[in-house]
Parts: sequence; C-alpha cells; structure tokens
Amino acid sequence: MAKSTMKLKYKSPKRERNKQKEEVSDLKLKSVITTIVSVLIFIGAFYLCVLGMDWLGTFDKGYTKPSKEETTISYENILIGTSFNRKESEYFVIYDDYTKNKYPYTNNIVSEKAKLPVYKVDMSKGENATYVSDTSNSNAKNASELKINDITLIRFKNGSIVKYITGSDKIEEYFN
Repeated sequence: MAKSTMKLKYKSPKRERNKQKEEVSDLKLKSVITTIVSVLIFIGAFYLCVLGMDWLGTFDKGYTKPSKEETTISYENILIGTSFNRKESEYFVIYDDYTKNKYPYTNNIVSEKAKLPVYKVDMSKGENATYVSDTSNSNAKNASELKINDITLIRFKNGSIVKYITGSDKIEEYFN
C-alpha cells in the first residue's frame, strides 16, 4: 500500500490552559467576610432568643406522661348483647341504669340472695341505650329483640328466658 492512498489522522494540538493565576480581589474578600459576619450575627441572635425563651419559662417541663394503670376486666358487668350467651346454663341478669342508682337496695338483694350467678347490665352506656324502650318484651328470643323500660331481672336457662321481672318491688318480692 502506498502512503498516498492512506488517510492519516493527525492529533489536533492540545488546548492551552489559561495559566494566569487569578488574584483575590478586594471585592471577593469583602463578600466572604460579609457572609461570615452575617452567619455569626444570625447564630448569636438565635442563641439570644433561646436564652430569652428559657428565661421566660417556655422550656419548663409542663407535660407529664400519664401513668399506665392496670386494666381491670369485670366479669360481673356485661353488655346487653351477651345476655343470651353466657357460659353457665342458668343465671340471672339485672338491667338497670347505674348512673342514677335509683334501686341500690334491689341490686343488693339480687346479689346476696341469688343462688345463681348474677350479671349486671348498665343501661346508661351508649352500647346498651338502643335497647331502652317504653314497653318491655318478655318473649325475646335473642338480644336484638330485648326491650327494657325499668329495672329488670331476667332469669336465663340454656340461653332462653325463663323468668322476666320488671320493677324493683316485684324483684324484691321474688327473692323474699
């Protein structure tokens, strides 16, 4: 092959860098000093604000974490929806508004003289309030059919109503 037919590529000459050293001008030096002074003034002002807030009592301990109390489960107080499905085969359930506490004597008689387990349903609770009615339903087959209008004692046997007593006088008479 002849040299004339070959195409040779020659390297392009390197670019020459600017070999001049830049000198720090007074203008750039002033802007750096201004920035440093501004940052120091900001940090100082922030520190003074924090000291002032501390002096005013902003950081005093005001919140105390509530202590955890032990949870207690009452097996005596139940919801009305669980009246028909207790584990015992025979038991009493007394329905009363315990916030008004109109019949404490009747509740004590039931608790003392009943030979079967006695469960209490507080009709003042929101979950039980839908079962409060002007009329009572002594033939209820499940909890959704129950209607309670005053202090009521129901004797359950095998998940069905055996005795339905309404009124404190009748309940006291039943146990005496």
